Amino acid sequence: MSLAYLTTFLRSGALMAVFTIIVLTMTAPIVWGAASPTKITIHVPGKTLAVMVFYFGKDKGFFSQEGIDAQLVAMAPPTAIVALVAGELDFSTTLGAATSAIMRGSAIKRVFYVQQDPTFALTAQPEIKSIRDLTDKVIGVNAPTDAMGMSAKLILKGNGIDPSKVTFLATQVTENAYKALLTKRVAATLLPPPYAEEAETKGYSRLAEAKHHAPLSTIGLVTSVQTLEKKTGTVQAVIRVLLKTMGYLRSPENRREMVQYIAGSFKIDPSVADRAFASMLTTYSANGTKPRPAIEKEIEIYRETLQVAKGFRPDDLEDMSILRKLQ
Repeated sequence: MSLAYLTTFLRSGALMAVFTIIVLTMTAPIVWGAASPTKITIHVPGKTLAVMVFYFGKDKGFFSQEGIDAQLVAMAPPTAIVALVAGELDFSTTLGAATSAIMRGSAIKRVFYVQQDPTFALTAQPEIKSIRDLTDKVIGVNAPTDAMGMSAKLILKGNGIDPSKVTFLATQVTENAYKALLTKRVAATLLPPPYAEEAETKGYSRLAEAKHHAPLSTIGLVTSVQTLEKKTGTVQAVIRVLLKTMGYLRSPENRREMVQYIAGSFKIDPSVADRAFASMLTTYSANGTKPRPAIEKEIEIYRETLQVAKGFRPDDLEDMSILRKLQ
């Protein structure tokens, strides 16, 4: 190539055109490949440590890393399950109300267990020192047929009290149950961390632990069969977030961060936050599953309480295929 030809080429617009093509080629995958986050709605029964994995996963950016824009919505568990079945919600975290619905024919499945055991503590007014003192009293529960309500009944039965001798007040969400206790609207209620620890610090009576009486699943991830079939990728992404978040929470090196997060989120003393977090950790599933014998026992409790004659197997309640693939 002659020097004169090269000079003419450089002075022409050809060089700029080539440069433009190169830049567009390099940047096109970035511009064209960028996708908007997938928006989902997840039901929670209230902001408690039981659902902390969802709030912390969102605040820490774990959902965003999976391309998920998660909106957490608090409402009464039975109402949420109706919305889930109708396609108005993508996921619910309440396994208890979901189980009741499954046994009544709803096409929904458990796909992940955050907890293997309930964290509720039966907490009563300061003057009430015994579970037997609750006879003819009012007990607050989110809903009589969810894990919270059923745990209350099993605690009463375990202490020789017929649940029919107690009035159950449906408070819809956990925050309302706590407020009902503080305002003496109820004689007792079941509280998860950190409300149970905070109430105990204020002098309220901690009468019993639900995990000693009611081996029920409380918090996890539930979705419709339709979502499982048509939005498999979204379900996978959410489960990846839960696995990552729970691994982070369990790591001893992150404990100080977690205690500070809890104390700030719930406006409580760090010492109370630390006790609540310790209580919470004992109930977490190690890998998102629950032992089959425990689920079988749970099924029998639900069948007896709901007076369901039909038999159920764990596979009727859950679909762990996506979790198994991710593990």
